[in-house]
Amino acid sequence: MFGRTIGAIASVSHDTLIAFFAVQWLLVFYLIKWSKRKLSEEIFSGNVYILIPAYLKKGFSFTKVLPCEAKHKNFIDDISQRFNDEISSGVHKSQMRSYLGTFPLACFDDAECPVDQQFYQDAELFLSLHSKTGLAVLTIRLFEKQLPASQLLDRLSKGALLFKNDSGVCVSIDDLVSQWGISVLSTSAKACLSTRQEIPADVLPYYFANETYASKNMSAQITSKEFKQQMSTNVAQYDSSDIFVGKQSVIRIDRRDSQHDYPKLTSDSAFLFVLEALLYKEAAVLRTNKQVLIAIEKNDLLALDVLNKLTAEFSATIPFWDINIFNYLTAQQLANNLDERFGINQYFELYEKNQQLLQYRINLKEGIEQEKKNKILYIIAVILFIFELAPHCYVLFTRILSGKWLSSAESLSLVGAGISTALLASILVLVIRKKKRKHDASL
Repeated sequence: MFGRTIGAIASVSHDTLIAFFAVQWLLVFYLIKWSKRKLSEEIFSGNVYILIPAYLKKGFSFTKVLPCEAKHKNFIDDISQRFNDEISSGVHKSQMRSYLGTFPLACFDDAECPVDQQFYQDAELFLSLHSKTGLAVLTIRLFEKQLPASQLLDRLSKGALLFKNDSGVCVSIDDLVSQWGISVLSTSAKACLSTRQEIPADVLPYYFANETYASKNMSAQITSKEFKQQMSTNVAQYDSSDIFVGKQSVIRIDRRDSQHDYPKLTSDSAFLFVLEALLYKEAAVLRTNKQVLIAIEKNDLLALDVLNKLTAEFSATIPFWDINIFNYLTAQQLANNLDERFGINQYFELYEKNQQLLQYRINLKEGIEQEKKNKILYIIAVILFIFELAPHCYVLFTRILSGKWLSSAESLSLVGAGISTALLASILVLVIRKKKRKHDASL
């Protein structure tokens, strides 16, 4: 009896253990499956704006404003009104804005997304152009969209924005806008993600790093303290939104009371015009710096008139890179915070170093050319000396050989020729030395 009881208890315990472990394995299986499903469903719901500093290429003009729908005109008018009301430098008087068209934009990471899951979202392109300086800002707008924003930001950080043109051919942003004579500085593009929803804490660092969330290639999570600090530093000046700023990305969470699922245009434009003003500043220094580097690399452009032309062109952009142009202190403080986070002043330091290098190379080239000119002048002086004195020397030697001396007239002629030749040679030497001292002083 006792043995049967023990056997029954053992049997029940064995079945219970099997059932217990089976449940545990099922829980682990579904937990892993749920975790994977969660990582693959990073969806941003809101408005995405990508702003790229640009400029109009030399020899091109952009005067024709393309036709657009009411929603595009509303966006253009709203940003324009912000510039008119809140920018003090008057740059808006020479600004023109145009809608360039709507093109499918690749919103997937090539390394993460299978071919059958690649998808495109319609993106609207807008151009803001300053006619006096040729500076521009290209804005790519994805309005009221749902997409894996980290994959789009990953493409942006690699300079791999991909569009389908009117013919359905995939082209880069550079090729797409070249038809309007626009050159983009895509490595300095900035993205603004505007939403009314909270972004998960494990996703947010990837928006600041511009990397694909839950990347299969990395198989790791971002733990950078710098990104965590950016996540916790709110630079907004009003309680209507929270604004978090990274090196290339800005996260804006709209806090206004609304039944709408997405931030409104008027809400976004209150921030976008500040961002656009900063991108004009960046376009100014990047364009000039690019031209300075070209001049340094090409020997035929090493000339003072080229340097003067570049300096004059850059000076004309002062209203943009002097960023204290906002009428309201709150906008000015926001712009200062963005300017510091973006590190735009580093480009100015780089420009100054490159300009000094260009100046040095120009001086060096001019020094080499001056040395060549000096040698030519020396040769000319020697030739003049020879041709001036040679006839007189010939007469002198013939007289000496014949035992006859020069007449008084011949002696005076010889002395006069020697003095004039010496004076001419002295003047040439003085000119050469003066030019050399002047060049040495400029180095």
